[in-house]
Amino acid sequence: MTTVPAETAPAKEGMAAAVDRPDLRTGGAIARLFGGAGIGTYLRVVLFGSGARMFGLASQFVVLIMLGRVLSKTGFGEMMIAFGIYRLIGTALGVGGSLVLLYHVSRRPDDRAAEVRLHRSTALLAGTISALIALVGALASGWIAELLDKPGLAHWLVLLAPFAVFSTLLVVATGALEGRSRVSESILIGEVAPSAARIVLLPAVALLALPESAVAHVLTVSVLVPWLWASRRIWSGDVAGQRRWTRWDVQYAAKFVGATLFANQLGAIDLVVAGALFPSNVVADYAVASRIAALYSFFQIVLLKRFAPRAGQLLETGDVAALRRDTDLCRSLTIGFTALTISGILIGAPFVLPLFGGFGGAMGFLVWLALPSFVSAFYATSDRLLIIAGKANVLLALTVSSFLVLAATPFASAPWLGPVAIPAAMILSALALNPIIAVRVRALFGIATIRFRDVGAFGLAGLAAGYHAYAGSLVSTLAVCATFAGLGAAYIAGVGRRGLREIAAGG
Repeated sequence: MTTVPAETAPAKEGMAAAVDRPDLRTGGAIARLFGGAGIGTYLRVVLFGSGARMFGLASQFVVLIMLGRVLSKTGFGEMMIAFGIYRLIGTALGVGGSLVLLYHVSRRPDDRAAEVRLHRSTALLAGTISALIALVGALASGWIAELLDKPGLAHWLVLLAPFAVFSTLLVVATGALEGRSRVSESILIGEVAPSAARIVLLPAVALLALPESAVAHVLTVSVLVPWLWASRRIWSGDVAGQRRWTRWDVQYAAKFVGATLFANQLGAIDLVVAGALFPSNVVADYAVASRIAALYSFFQIVLLKRFAPRAGQLLETGDVAALRRDTDLCRSLTIGFTALTISGILIGAPFVLPLFGGFGGAMGFLVWLALPSFVSAFYATSDRLLIIAGKANVLLALTVSSFLVLAATPFASAPWLGPVAIPAAMILSALALNPIIAVRVRALFGIATIRFRDVGAFGLAGLAAGYHAYAGSLVSTLAVCATFAGLGAAYIAGVGRRGLREIAAGG
């Protein structure tokens, strides 16, 4: 486990010398504000990452349309089941390996030999495990298809088995890139390149009238080629050998593989619970809302990708003051951008939902689902800080607990709350469990995660959502949007004010 060592005397002397030199005061403050550790670097990542993710979302929509044309409706449904199974496996295993790489590489980003050796051993381990799981899936494909009463599923479970392996390896490779703070490259290779490959290759399948099996090969190639590029360092002959995983590495990765599986809640276990409790038309409304609500964390993921390697470096050097400053900066930006994203989505929802057909009931779900996303944004940076500090036990316990809350409490509350019982369970989980993260981070690093004004922000958001549930009008929708927009603007403005004070103090 990592501890934060005390600041060394030479570091203190260097900082004092910088302050005593008048010619460096203002320049140093501006460099901190807009340089590698300041606001500017986060905003650059947000701009690139948001553009990349927008491309990814648009390409997914295009790919779904093309798959609908290439495959029969039955074949499409069966292919998506196999794709979903293998993608979940690849993501879970890949996250475990990528976080081990991120943890170690971020602490010594310039040690190329150590990175290459660790990446090799991680890729070999993750690839072997995913290959074994894929082999089991292929060998048991007939039994699985029979169990689910979908005969064609066996065909896709065999064809997409290689996809499981290479999607795992691709996620692992992004961990090495992010450890060196190559966040934009990680997003480009991990998200943009696979989508671009599918957009280019799937029309070729249709134009050449290739058999349906070609779709599986396209999906595999779309992750294979980016992985070969992202992992090119491990094929280099100038660094020999591997760095075997320690027992701690194995435990750390295993905990986050489990956490990733249990974290798959929005659009997953919630739909199962909804299907067990409510009529199909209510489930349909909720399904549409949950897919849209997944976009509330659109910017949050990108910001945390930038924060994690920076936090790893600061933990290694023991710069506690800079760690607190960067954590507070990323936290405020995460809250601000999440609130603004919620506002933007809710503004557009009344115009977008009619395009899906008769899903008018989805709007109410969208408003309620905004609350757990907003609350979680206050703790997201602290969550990532615990991950990069190697404190996996708390996060695994919280993920499992939130899963159990979502799976169990709606059955007790549904008679009183109706369909709102599902988002209510998520709100309860966010409010009751996330403070444990705050307590842990405060104890380890002396960093405050929640302040009095944050509680006020929760209250305002809750009142706005309650008003919308009561009124259900255009005015109440605008009130919710205005509330989140105002809160988001306030937190981002706070970051700007702190930056200006930093420049003024430096001058």
